[in-house]
Amino acid sequence: MDWSTFLKEVEEKIDELQPFWKAFEKESDRSVAILATCLLDDSLERIIGLSYVKDPHVKSLFKNDHILQSYFAKINIAYFSGLIPTVVYHDLKLICEIRNKFAHAVVADLGFTNEAIVRRIDKFVFGPKTIPALSAPKTRFIMVVSQIVGVLQVLENFLSKTRPPHLVEVLRLNE
Repeated sequence: MDWSTFLKEVEEKIDELQPFWKAFEKESDRSVAILATCLLDDSLERIIGLSYVKDPHVKSLFKNDHILQSYFAKINIAYFSGLIPTVVYHDLKLICEIRNKFAHAVVADLGFTNEAIVRRIDKFVFGPKTIPALSAPKTRFIMVVSQIVGVLQVLENFLSKTRPPHLVEVLRLNE
């Protein structure tokens, strides 16, 4: 797959999800931050799972108290396994920080206009370069998340069709 084909597929995925993102804009800031992260978490889990050996026990790695249960662990594994590009890795970590602020803050009116949240949103490097800097932080957050969801869905589709063999499969070590 070449770069232009990849970008075209990402744009198609984003377009498919437009009604979802429009409805998403009506949610509270806390809900948007947490639910968006859940979408990303699920996508990362599917990509990682597709890259592992075919074994029914792989799913257990993502269960409570296991190595890949946390969103942050999935971000790191996906990046260090070469499954996501650096710019996506960078922004996923920022999204994780934003989610943690919303999930753990005991501030009733915490929103995307909070200075600490805006500083993190301003550090995003992925997403459409045409997002005006003056756009509302919540809108910028949703736009970047939608771009990353599109990328992850295309990567998942690609992996599901072209999963390379693993060393134990090539060498037939399990036979």
